[in-house]
Amino acid sequence: MPARTPTLDVEAEDPEVWPVTGTDARKVDVHVKDPELDVHVTFELGLIPGQPLRVLSYRVLSFHGIDTPLKDLPVIRWEKAAKAAAERRLVGGGPYGQNVAPEDLAKLIVDQKFPELAGVTGGNGLRRKNGLLQLAQRAAEYMEAKESGSSNPAQVLADRHGVSAATVRGWLHRARREGLALESAHPNAGPRPQS
Repeated sequence: MPARTPTLDVEAEDPEVWPVTGTDARKVDVHVKDPELDVHVTFELGLIPGQPLRVLSYRVLSFHGIDTPLKDLPVIRWEKAAKAAAERRLVGGGPYGQNVAPEDLAKLIVDQKFPELAGVTGGNGLRRKNGLLQLAQRAAEYMEAKESGSSNPAQVLADRHGVSAATVRGWLHRARREGLALESAHPNAGPRPQS
């Protein structure tokens, strides 16, 4: 069964310092527009190093009123998209920012994590680099699908690449294990241990 077509428009603002308990905490505002319900949702998310990304507050605005009962609004879907966008902004800054093509993001991440593979032109080194690039690209595509509000981003990738959702989850697991995936680029991801 094909995954639900993503319909959200999501944009994260630049992160700013969040002065809590003297740590290097950051917060970011994310704007989610849901054209199906004609609403605009603003999430404020915060990140304290070593802890998972948290929603600090959110506000739902509609200029035409909301006909759907509050309990039936897809707040969880909006929250997942907002967290994915915020994480791309918060984790590492520049190369992880929004509006970066998955291929470009994959190359930036692999070059940053594996600088020893930058100049390889053949043999096992090139095979390793190409494999890592593919994993990083699939993880970036997953985050992109998650950001756009897909209810099942793994199925979106499965449909796009003609594989099963289990294969996609395997790619994401390997990308996370190699350190190529952003925190939530895995269906069962929890906070990554700090080293």
